[in-house]
Amino acid sequence: MDFLTSDVFVTIVSVVVSVVVSVAGLLLALRADIGKRIDRMEKRTKEGLQALGMRIDRVEDRGRADHQELVAEIGELKTAVRVVSAKLDERSAPKRLVVQEPPGDYSVGDQPEGGP
Repeated sequence: MDFLTSDVFVTIVSVVVSVVVSVAGLLLALRADIGKRIDRMEKRTKEGLQALGMRIDRVEDRGRADHQELVAEIGELKTAVRVVSAKLDERSAPKRLVVQEPPGDYSVGDQPEGGP
């Protein structure tokens, strides 16, 4: 009997073909599953980046608002410092000494100066 025509050869070929077809099916299924996972991962990454972008925008907006508040507060403080500085300058500026004496207490020569 010839081996190529025997039942054993047909069985071996059938088993090998079945295994090859099964492995090919598994590889195709695995490839499709990996593709779906990659698509989901890309979608989640894109959504995460969008959410992160919106969060960064909110933080930047809050930072700008805080900055504007601080600038306004600094302007108020500068004005208050100028007012206090002006008051201190007025108080510490040298003042002319003015002596006021009652008239007529001193005499010039024989005559009293001024009134009675």
